[in-house]
Amino acid sequence: MDKYLLALLGEAGASGLAKAFYVRYKTTYFKEAFEDEQSHWIYFRKYRRSILEKPTYYALFIFGILISLLGYNAVKRVIRFVETNAIRFYEKNFVIEGELKKILEEEKKHMNV
Repeated sequence: MDKYLLALLGEAGASGLAKAFYVRYKTTYFKEAFEDEQSHWIYFRKYRRSILEKPTYYALFIFGILISLLGYNAVKRVIRFVETNAIRFYEKNFVIEGELKKILEEEKKHMNV
């Protein structure tokens, strides 16, 4: 599968999760994370588009709402899992320079929940 498609769908899903956590907790951390994830999603749209973007966003938004009902510790575990795997994916599949370097730094910042 195309690495740009996977990155696009991953960022769409991450945006859904971040939005769900922001809706539940209303903190500036989650607001900034949502804005960052949206900007990453927009970045990968330059390379690839898919009809699966919105369904992925909404599916993970609903998943995020459900996870947030389990408590803040569950949210932290999900964020660390998602961000760790996103970082590994970017390091494995892309040359980290320019805009991707900024995206990777923001992904690492999101792990400090």
